Amino acid sequence: MTQANTMNFLPEDYVEKRQAARSAVVFIGLLVIVVGGSLGTWVFKQWQANRTFEVLEAKRSEFEQASKDLAEMQQLQQEKSRMMGKAEITTTLMERVRRSDLLQELSKLQPQGVSLLNLELKSKEIQASARPMSDLEKAKHQQEGATETIQVPQLEVSLDVMGLAPSDGQVAAYIAALSKSPLLSDVNMLFSEECKKGTGDAVTVVRKFRVEMKVNPQADLRGISSLLK
Repeated sequence: MTQANTMNFLPEDYVEKRQAARSAVVFIGLLVIVVGGSLGTWVFKQWQANRTFEVLEAKRSEFEQASKDLAEMQQLQQEKSRMMGKAEITTTLMERVRRSDLLQELSKLQPQGVSLLNLELKSKEIQASARPMSDLEKAKHQQEGATETIQVPQLEVSLDVMGLAPSDGQVAAYIAALSKSPLLSDVNMLFSEECKKGTGDAVTVVRKFRVEMKVNPQADLRGISSLLK
């Protein structure tokens, strides 16, 4: 068998250049693939990062809106508490028992022969002693956003009555009737003394008395008006 010999008639430098060019093309192709893959990975990572930032921004906006709504709700609650406190103060400072009703009650309860000489009405504010809050209660109030409780002033209204009666029996009966009145409380006689009324032959001996009492703090004009009629 005859073996054919393959002969290359191309110059060696040409063959080497061709092989070098072929290797360069392969290298450039691989380089393009590597660079393209790296660039694609970087672009994908950037897209993921941007998406994450968008989600975080959306969550931050939701949190800020929720915080704003919560602050507005707390402000409304505080305003409501202030308004309720003012309404309660206004109700407290109102004259729940009119002076005309008090005078009518004093006149209605007078025994036969008793007359009033003077009537003085006085009122003063009672300073209520508030219990100091503990550190735990203060922290709880701050956490809940609670406002400071509005202290409603408590008013004490007292009456100073001076009158005349034929005898100590009428004075005692008058004091007993005043003590049973739903409008009054803490009825106390300050003094009862003998005095003369009139001049000349018309002089009569009577008892001059002075009684101090308080308006019942639980008395409400709406509930008592029906009792006075």
